[in-house]
Amino acid sequence: MKKFLVMATLLVATLTVSAQEYNWALGVRAGGFSGLTVKKTLGENALEFGASWNWNNNLNVDGVYLWQQPVIGEGFTLYYGAGAYVGLWETEESSAFALGAEGVVGLEYKIPNVPVAFSLDYRPGINVLPAVAGNLINFGLGIKYCF
Repeated sequence: MKKFLVMATLLVATLTVSAQEYNWALGVRAGGFSGLTVKKTLGENALEFGASWNWNNNLNVDGVYLWQQPVIGEGFTLYYGAGAYVGLWETEESSAFALGAEGVVGLEYKIPNVPVAFSLDYRPGINVLPAVAGNLINFGLGIKYCF
């Protein structure tokens, strides 16, 4: 009887864990700006922070607030949000401090019972400093370890 109770408890615990969303995720993103990401789930929404660079040797550190909602089927989440970034951008004359705003819209797939998620997103941004300029071509693929 004790073995049965232990097995039943483990089964219920396993089913409960697999039904929960992850709290944190660490990952990489490759695209217009490539780099490292950290995501913190806040109930139905999330915060995501990143450090990234692009082919012009521009470096950004950003943060976005994400609204999330399940779509398609189990494991798929549509997310969209807005945030800001600071960075160091190369100009023809020198390096310049950059400040800007960005948006994001994407689709994430979290593999059930595996702590891995994949994402595809679009992150346009607009520099406010040193001059108004757009960074509108920023599509990316991501992979995250979830815990």
